Amino acid sequence: MPEETIADTRSMVVVGAGGAAAGESEIGTPGIVLPAGGPYTIFSVFSTLVQATGSPGEAYGDYFRLDAASGDLTPSPQPSRFPTGLVGSILGATSDQVASPTVIQDVEYEAAGKSALKFWLNTPTALAVAPQVVLGIIFGKTRPVLKPFRFVDRVRAQVSAAALTAVGTITISEKASKIVAVCGIIAQDNVLTTAEELIGFFSLASDDVKLPPAQFPFQAGYSAGLGILINQSIKVPPLWIPVEIPIVGGARIDCSVDLNTAVTNAAEVQIFIAFE
Repeated sequence: MPEETIADTRSMVVVGAGGAAAGESEIGTPGIVLPAGGPYTIFSVFSTLVQATGSPGEAYGDYFRLDAASGDLTPSPQPSRFPTGLVGSILGATSDQVASPTVIQDVEYEAAGKSALKFWLNTPTALAVAPQVVLGIIFGKTRPVLKPFRFVDRVRAQVSAAALTAVGTITISEKASKIVAVCGIIAQDNVLTTAEELIGFFSLASDDVKLPPAQFPFQAGYSAGLGILINQSIKVPPLWIPVEIPIVGGARIDCSVDLNTAVTNAAEVQIFIAFE
């Protein structure tokens, strides 16, 4: 495959439950292992954090941090406590679904190929049920910058499984030469179910361009509602993530989604790709 069809922007995630007890808990084992072929620059870290079950009198959210298991990040990221955002507590036996927008924060670390990164999530006070989280990094050779779009296409599906699920395939315009941004939108469709959070990530793959690893966060996650009468959350605006991915015209991009936990009724998933 020609060198110009290798993605310059890459993204990887770790997912799982944080700790219910106060303090730090490691997320994902073995964490993230960067591909061979470095060195890379890590441009951004991101987090989506939701409450798995609503409980009165429990605020949640604090920070996550990362470290290189083998010490091969420059500079060493200590301290590296990145805020996840904080959601306040509720009163009583009923809570609406709460939207938790994804937080992307710019960083600059140099990392060798095959570097092993570990992630921890801090819970400031004890919770009845551990929160769910998606954490990750965006990295590559050149820092991507959001550019004006010329073409935008999308696929959609309804999904409910906690497993990699195909959403659809986008065929890139023959006039296009580069993917410049991606955007994933998720929200609960059909009937809300009490004590069910909605959180996950989307991924891209192709036989025509070397995309993996290409795992990206959705615009938000949604904490579980509590009680019988649960209203939907507010709408969270689209989150466009800039990328630099050279592409051949006519290439087919397969889009998939993976949920942290399954939901009873299917969620609506929309994945957009902007290219020039």
